[in-house]
Amino acid sequence: MRQKHYIEAVGWKRRDSCPGQARYLLWTYSSSQDAKSTFERTCPYCFQLLVLDNSRVRLKPKPKLTAKIQKLLNREARNTLSYKEAKIVQKYKDSERVLLITCKTCNKTVKHHECEQNKETLLSTKVVA
Repeated sequence: MRQKHYIEAVGWKRRDSCPGQARYLLWTYSSSQDAKSTFERTCPYCFQLLVLDNSRVRLKPKPKLTAKIQKLLNREARNTLSYKEAKIVQKYKDSERVLLITCKTCNKTVKHHECEQNKETLLSTKVVA
């Protein structure tokens, strides 16, 4: 456990002096983690460090409330929805904002759902220890 955190710390300290070695160390750290967890500060395709210089960050908003969904929400309050309409309403209620990070090196986009951090804290250039 301590070795994994050491590898991450060394990788972040080496990012300015030796970016290739830093990418390798952070790739080693991310591959030693569980398959479900994603290391958000490196690109999962090319393992480039995602700092504000070499990535683009966008926040995809929650879908807008359309007239159709508004009608269905009003009907839901009266409990008069069909199964299909209930699925539409549930899909709207479960929708959330998505953070899209595009790596400028490999030009691929990574989606982060349920992101409660803002863009600056996610891609800060400071090392969090």
